Amino acid sequence: MKGSKGSLSMKWESTVSPMTKQERFQEFLRRLQDAPAASSHEEAFILLSVTLNAVEDELSEIPYQPELWQTDGRMYPPQDDNARDVDGRADLVRYRSKAHNTFVRTNGAVAILDRFNNTLFEKPGFDGVGIDL
Repeated sequence: MKGSKGSLSMKWESTVSPMTKQERFQEFLRRLQDAPAASSHEEAFILLSVTLNAVEDELSEIPYQPELWQTDGRMYPPQDDNARDVDGRADLVRYRSKAHNTFVRTNGAVAILDRFNNTLFEKPGFDGVGIDL
């Protein structure tokens, strides 16, 4: 219109939905597989934590609040207070989480099993040796 100054305001909103927990879990496993093998239990434990927290920080909209782990919908890495010995296996520690058991060997090998003992992930340690359960 003559003599009127209009303004065009556009608001862009993301049309990308956050990934589901299952999609984020698959991305975590992909990144874990692509990462260099760990050479010790400590390195593997750090790799698990750093990788899972990176996936959750990047792909979920859920802030890191470990005190809300039971209700917030975010995945959290294994914690030392959930470490369990494995009978007859001084080289292996089992970390219990909500839906998984994560096994970490002294050579850096990692295995993740669901609560029905189905193997979801296996990665040998730096020496090429995996976990035989």
